[in-house]
Amino acid sequence: MLELIVIRHGETDWNRQHRFQGQIDVPLNATGLAQAERLGERLAGEPIDLVVVSDLQRARATAEPLWRPRGLAPLVEPLWREQHFGVLEGLDVPTIRSQHPALWNQWVRHEAGYALPQGGESNVAFHARVMQALHGLAAAHAGRRVAVVTHGGVLDMLWRQANGL
Repeated sequence: MLELIVIRHGETDWNRQHRFQGQIDVPLNATGLAQAERLGERLAGEPIDLVVVSDLQRARATAEPLWRPRGLAPLVEPLWREQHFGVLEGLDVPTIRSQHPALWNQWVRHEAGYALPQGGESNVAFHARVMQALHGLAAAHAGRRVAVVTHGGVLDMLWRQANGL
């Protein structure tokens, strides 16, 4: 059986600004870099066979203190990316509410099949992608202890799956 340690990336300036980061490649801020260092220190004594990471830099930077001291090469996997929010990516909530009120109202309904315009990913499609990543990891690395550094939306999908929601 695969054993997972699932970790959300550290803080970015856009987290502080309540912006929809989605798949925009936003770096960690100073707090996020410090969080990554603390994560590495906290898990230094934990056995980890493999570190898997989203290809977005905020996740890769968070993962570095896990893989580098162990001499592991991280497995960078785009399937572990955050959900794509289409036209809303990069915008903060007040801007969305003022410039895209109809999209905001549709978004907050949380309808599983709804995808935002301009490449947005529905919750159904996002969940399927995350499950593809999880099942692929389980098949390829059974019996190993794997740290996955990813995004909040991915953690939500994993939690929902684990709880039958």
